[in-house]
Amino acid sequence: MVVRLVRLKFAPEHVAEFLAFYAECEPTIRHQEGCLALSLLRETGDPTAFATWSTWESGRDLQRYRRSEFFRGFWPRVKSLLREPADAVSYDALTGDAIPDFHPQPTHGAQLTPLAIE
Repeated sequence: MVVRLVRLKFAPEHVAEFLAFYAECEPTIRHQEGCLALSLLRETGDPTAFATWSTWESGRDLQRYRRSEFFRGFWPRVKSLLREPADAVSYDALTGDAIPDFHPQPTHGAQLTPLAIE
C-alpha cells in the first residue's frame, strides 16, 4: 500500500478556483483503479495551503494514475494556480491507519467554500 501526500500552496486569488475545480474532479480521482482513499486537507493557520492525501493499493496503481489522460489535464491546471512548486512524497504504509474507518463523504460537485484570507 502506498500513501501519497502532495502539499499545495496557492495564490490567494486562486483558492476559490482550485476548490471548485477539485470538487469537480474528485469523483474521477476516487474512481481510479487502485485508489483506496482520498482526502483534501487545509493547513491550519494558512487558508491558501492545502494537501491531498491519497492511499493506493500499489505504487503501480499510483503511477498508472499519474500517467493517465485525466491526470495530464488535471495537474497542469492545478499547477498553474500555485504560488510555489508543489511538494509531493510517496510513502509505503507499514503500520497504522492509512485507510481509516472514517471515510469523509466525497464532495461530488458540492461547493467547497474558501476561508477568508487576511
